[in-house]
Formats: sequence, structure tokens, C-alpha cells
Amino acid sequence: MNKCVVIFATAVSLAVVPGRSLAQGAGLGARVGTLGIGAEAAIGLTDRIVFRGGVGFVPSDFPSATFNNIDVKLTIPTFYNAGVDVYLNGAFRIGGGVLFRKDQPTLKAEFNSPQDIGGTTFTPDEIGRLEGVIDSSNSAPYVLIGFGKHTAERIGLFLDVGVAFMGDPNVTLTSNGGTESSSPAMQSALDKEATDFENDMRAYLRFWPILSLGLRVGLS
Repeated sequence: MNKCVVIFATAVSLAVVPGRSLAQGAGLGARVGTLGIGAEAAIGLTDRIVFRGGVGFVPSDFPSATFNNIDVKLTIPTFYNAGVDVYLNGAFRIGGGVLFRKDQPTLKAEFNSPQDIGGTTFTPDEIGRLEGVIDSSNSAPYVLIGFGKHTAERIGLFLDVGVAFMGDPNVTLTSNGGTESSSPAMQSALDKEATDFENDMRAYLRFWPILSLGLRVGLS
């Protein structure tokens, strides 16, 4: 990640060298992708440097995921982003910034067949509803490359491709409404399963992909 920071800082310094005066302009955009369905606003700081911020709402019917062979339903909180884009030409850019979220991702599952929880098999009645919290940093740096200039005149498309560094997840699992929900055996099994979830999630949630396609309009 240090290399990414160095490359980005170098690009910024190169971008401000040209003798063109401070650019004027702003833009609005709407996007859809891995940061949810959202909107953005951009302000041109110079001809090549644009500050951009946005918000993305992830639909409640987010696709299910499988961790350690257990199917769960994920709920992803609202993402906020703020960062700087550096344009290497009229449309191609590199960028970096920070993703923010107020809440932590959660998961839940209900079963129709016996499940292996932490090395012990429990029936659906014994488990009840499996719930969990995925605890990680509420802010995460990101880097990306993109096409399309938000502050350019008229209407156009834009594309972002990158990654956010979310850090290692810390999972807490609980069982609710089951006949064994409060038993020591269930609690021990849930603790073991939470560790297995964490190991399985590292490749899935530690690095959150950024892929957004949007429509923007310049307000110059």
C-alpha cells in the first residue's frame, strides 16, 4: 500500500506543475456498483485535480454469501466516500481517498437442515436464528483508476475500478430463539465458528472491490 501512496503523491505533484491556472467547475453524478446505488458531487481544484465525495446505499436484498459452508444473508451499511482524482489526460485518472461507514455489516441465517457449527451438528430448532456482526474499521483508504471527468461540460459516463483496504474482520455470532441458544455447548460452538468465519472472510471482505458505473453532468 505504501507504493500506492507514493505513486499517487507523485502523480499529484506532476499534475500541479503545468502553468494552467486554477480550473473552475463542478459536477454531479449517479452511480451503481459495489459501493451501492448512490450519488456524487465533484469540485475542480485545478485543471487536473478534482475533489469528489459521495454516498452509496446498498439494497437490503444484498446477495447471500457462504462462509465456512454456511449460507448467510449480509446487510451492508451505507458507504460514504471522499477523495481526490488526478487526471493524467482529459478523461483517464487515478485517485485515492477514504471510505466511511457509520455501522458495521451484519449477517443472519435460518436453516431447514442440520448445520455444522464449530464442529458440532445442531438441528434448525436447536439453532433458531443465527445472527452476527462483522466488526472492522469504520474508515478505509482506497485507490482506484477511472475514466470520465465529473467536471467536464455536458453529460457523460464514468467508470471507477479500484479497491478499499478494510482490514481484518472480527466476527461475533449469536443464536436466538433456539432450544440450545443459551447452552454452553452452543456458545462454545459459536465462538469456534466465528473464528472460522473470520478466516474465510479475509479474502472476501478484507479488500473490498470498487467497481462503479455512473452518469455524470458537468456544472461548469
